[in-house]
Amino acid sequence: MQRPYFASREEYSRSFTSVDYWQPYITSICQRHNLAPYQQIRAGKAGTHPVFIIDERYVVKLYAELFGGGESFRKELDLYQLCAYAPELPAPHLVTYGSLFAEGSEYHWPYTISTVIPGVPIGSVLSECSFEDKLEVAAAVGSFLHTFHRLPLERSLMFERSWESFRTVLAYQHKHCSEHHRQWNALPQHLIAQIEDYLPPVESLFDQQTLPYLLHTDLFDDHVLGFFEHGRWRTNGIIDFGDALVGDRLYELIALHIGLFHGDKRLLRAFIQTCGLADAPEEQFVLKTMSFALLRQFNVFQQVFADSPEALTLPTLHELAMFMWGDVNASV
Repeated sequence: MQRPYFASREEYSRSFTSVDYWQPYITSICQRHNLAPYQQIRAGKAGTHPVFIIDERYVVKLYAELFGGGESFRKELDLYQLCAYAPELPAPHLVTYGSLFAEGSEYHWPYTISTVIPGVPIGSVLSECSFEDKLEVAAAVGSFLHTFHRLPLERSLMFERSWESFRTVLAYQHKHCSEHHRQWNALPQHLIAQIEDYLPPVESLFDQQTLPYLLHTDLFDDHVLGFFEHGRWRTNGIIDFGDALVGDRLYELIALHIGLFHGDKRLLRAFIQTCGLADAPEEQFVLKTMSFALLRQFNVFQQVFADSPEALTLPTLHELAMFMWGDVNASV
């Protein structure tokens, strides 16, 4: 069997959700693990790596070399095993794992097979959700993270309860922050020019005297699954652990508030109450959350301005920070 090969990211993006392209590889994997013959294969929601649903029972995820797939595979495999210590977590269960090819000089294309979380991403039906439905999501995600943040890292092979990796990620992003935002071109130029003066030193963004927590970091609306039952949304599970990190829990709020709550502070307040975070002064909360948003390795401000175009007119990063994070009565 020929290895999957893509000459560029553009070529990969055209093929990574193609059932026709990946079917021979998926069939080989299913035969290897006695999951063939199958009746149906469909592509999962487009993300970073190829994901395919088999007979609405199993999820096959392959990890592409282009986007650090080897590390994402090891992280997700480790987290599946950690989640087994908290069976109440509404997360997929690992069925098995492997590699398309033997490890060697060329990339071996690792994969996982997990159970399906029944339902659809809430992002695909958001317009049908009432405010009460969204409050249910905030409470469900808060309950999930309250447990997820406390998984037993002493049993982990990939994650340590240490600030070192978090500091390294933030330091790199801090050094290249203005450059990245110029490339993304989502923030207005007058705000990009303020970044270096706005960002505090990395060491002031977390308290090294406290313990860090395991973070999901990627809880946007494609990763929360559920369905409507008797006319109300029911959250059924959380997926995708490939961007997990150990660090400050406020970092969790960036994807969640921007990508799941779409900036609705009422939902953020409900989440914080459920998750059980401790009170902190607003000034500290706003500065840290805005700094973490600026320091994300992905562009999050495109979504901010899509949801709230009026924010484009704000003259300073401080005013944008207050618009996004102020008056939440929130916590760290």
